[in-house]
Amino acid sequence: MDGIGTEPERESKRPKAERRVRQVLAGRMGRGRTGGTTLLDWAIQFARSQGRAVAIGDGDRRNATLAGLYPPGTVGGATQPESDEVPDVKDFMTSLLSDMVTSGSSLVFDLGGGDRVLSEYGRDLGLAEFCESAGIDSLALYMSGPERDDFEHVLAIWRAGYFNAKRSVLVLNEHLVTGGRTTQGAFNAIINDPGYDAMLEDGVVSVFMPRLPCMAEMRRAGLSFLDAINGKPGLDGKPLDPVRQFMIRTWHNKMLGQFTQAGAIEWLP
Repeated sequence: MDGIGTEPERESKRPKAERRVRQVLAGRMGRGRTGGTTLLDWAIQFARSQGRAVAIGDGDRRNATLAGLYPPGTVGGATQPESDEVPDVKDFMTSLLSDMVTSGSSLVFDLGGGDRVLSEYGRDLGLAEFCESAGIDSLALYMSGPERDDFEHVLAIWRAGYFNAKRSVLVLNEHLVTGGRTTQGAFNAIINDPGYDAMLEDGVVSVFMPRLPCMAEMRRAGLSFLDAINGKPGLDGKPLDPVRQFMIRTWHNKMLGQFTQAGAIEWLP
């Protein structure tokens, strides 16, 4: 042995200030209105509550819900492209990635239904390969509701390899299950699909995103998940009632449990 030690050993012996900050590039994939903004919002809040820096890129100019939650120009706010034209969105992604490398922060991005942008940019740059060369952990978050079209869209993106991330999670959103149906019954067709098995065999992990019945009330109050849980006052100067606080806390803990059980909690920014 040369006495130099393994990489983890060398890392642990470095002064704290010199250790490389773990960076994650997380991108939301799939159709719009399948809960991607909710997932990214939760991931951002969770990361920031742990003291980790996360930049936000909202490339969906037509449905800029992430930028609505994190207004551009504010501290920790989202960045947006100049327009929804493909060249502008590609320049936007290049700027975000360059800033990420320079700043050392993680980055979450949402291009909405911009499969064309993602496919072209993935071909031009090679997102996963870029991340590998820069020491960045890449994470693809595939969102699907119970509808067959939702999953077929996810499957097409995954098969096309627009973003061959080092790690991938398929998130099945229970909130989109219509009344009277059970989660198992609603997602049974997807779980039994050969494409679902192919994704899992390739290393994609699957989690459920629980339903949060009081999501609308929390949003109207202008509260984040963690602010609501901690009883902070909303726009009307009052915190949410104890029942809704409990519901949000339970939802948050279930999210942590789902990602932990799947072995993906450490994949998040």
